[in-house]
Amino acid sequence: MDATGSIRDRIRLVPGAEGRRRHLLHPLNGRFHPVDHQALDTLVRDLVPCVDVATVDYVIGFPEGGSIPAYAFARLVDRPLILASRLPLDLPGRITFEQPGARLGTTQYLYGLAPGHRVLLVEDELTSGLSAVNAVRALRAAGVRIDEIAALFVIDHPSLWRRLQAEAITLHAGLRLPPEYAPRSLEAEPG
Repeated sequence: MDATGSIRDRIRLVPGAEGRRRHLLHPLNGRFHPVDHQALDTLVRDLVPCVDVATVDYVIGFPEGGSIPAYAFARLVDRPLILASRLPLDLPGRITFEQPGARLGTTQYLYGLAPGHRVLLVEDELTSGLSAVNAVRALRAAGVRIDEIAALFVIDHPSLWRRLQAEAITLHAGLRLPPEYAPRSLEAEPG
């Protein structure tokens, strides 16, 4: 079995504690079990050739799940990493966006970017794309250039692709997961 098949076999959809929201569990973000470094490295190495890294000044990651994949990607392409934070600091150039599905506060902040910087957002998983679109809009409003997102896993749902296309965002997916992995909110959207 190839590495991506092995990774795909270890992805599970599990209910949250309240049973309302479902979550993807996988061996690549370290939140629920140890990170499988070989699997992470394999997916990141496969994503790198998809992106023209000469057009990237910074790699951006969101906590919690996107931090480790973004770090792995940034290290491999030798670009600085910037992580979003939930900590509101009074710093110049603060960029604010909403992460609608977050349970520990929905507001995210990015620091250290200036107009003209070129960034790539790297995520562990992209389901509805709402947080990513909110981040892209906020970055663009701040004069930061972002045209691409790289994600280890993508829920292959038509509404996700339409949402990204409407924002002129190119998405590079390590693995495409079938629509049955979609959160209930995405399932309710037209296919």
